[in-house]
Amino acid sequence: MTTPPNTTEQTDDEASGSAELPKLELWRIIPDPSKVIEAFYLEGNYYHNEKNLQELSILAKTAPKNVRDTLSRLRKKDEKAGNYVPPPPRHKNDYSEEQRNILLDAFEKSNSIDADGAKELAETIGLTPRQVSNWFCHQRRKLDGRLAERCKERRARIKQEKIKNGTLRTSIFCPEALELLESEFQKTQKSDDGEGNSVVVPYDMLVEKLGMERKQIRDWFSKRKLRGKPKNGLT
Repeated sequence: MTTPPNTTEQTDDEASGSAELPKLELWRIIPDPSKVIEAFYLEGNYYHNEKNLQELSILAKTAPKNVRDTLSRLRKKDEKAGNYVPPPPRHKNDYSEEQRNILLDAFEKSNSIDADGAKELAETIGLTPRQVSNWFCHQRRKLDGRLAERCKERRARIKQEKIKNGTLRTSIFCPEALELLESEFQKTQKSDDGEGNSVVVPYDMLVEKLGMERKQIRDWFSKRKLRGKPKNGLT
């Protein structure tokens, strides 16, 4: 008695036929250079990366800038027509510990890098020149932010210490001195004989009462005159 063939088993040809075929990227084989970028976009490639940008530029026989501009124009056209356009992908650069150490060593020597230096360093650690330049830029921003925060904390700490010690003064004049100065200032704004002659500022009296230098009092009157309006509602 012969055993019937097992219909559930697949032949090698059937198994190979059921395997997932690699995605065919037509934009790579289109003979017309003017259609390459559009074909790239229609296959769901809304954005370029560093690798395919150069390839698109070569196949389309145009500059990389024109590739970026064409893709941008196609995205805007789709958005205007109400079609969904995904947001640009966010690429996070995961540097190895060795790459990061080399970058930090180079940054300690100089916090800026030119195109030639970025290219040379990129070849050494296996990155692109743009990645190196961007890393230096982000590192400078990070350092500037840390320094600004430290300066802010230091100023706040010094201010708190002065307040605690009672050495923080917002003005060289105490409230009583300001009241006296304002009173004398208002007198100088009035005529003593009705003919427009201003009252002379009694500097000697103010120096004696306030125990301050004549120049400090004179400077206060000069600044007060520029402000014009009475201070603290005094008339």
